[in-house]
Amino acid sequence: MTDELGREMRALLSKMSGYPIGESDYVSYFVNEHGERLVFVRGRKKKTAVLLHSDLGWEPKQIAGPPTSGGANKDLPAGVRRFFGDVPVAGDIILNHPEALWLKACLMATD
Repeated sequence: MTDELGREMRALLSKMSGYPIGESDYVSYFVNEHGERLVFVRGRKKKTAVLLHSDLGWEPKQIAGPPTSGGANKDLPAGVRRFFGDVPVAGDIILNHPEALWLKACLMATD
């Protein structure tokens, strides 16, 4: 039964986001306090994961590591970093603290 449920969940999340989710991919789903939906997908033995966010039009974003504080993120221009302080970011994605904790847990679960 859990295999069937897993297949159904993957199919539903794939349909919702428009992103293909494989049978053996690790998948996690999160809804933030604003009702925005996030989906984490990582294939087995893959170095990077994919983050899908409803507020970003479900555009697949590659995630290579855990969120960092925006003020320390070297991917952002120096003029932008000073405004972010301890705001969590993953690449160019701005997260809130619960989203960052969820993303970190997903990455830890798939290492």
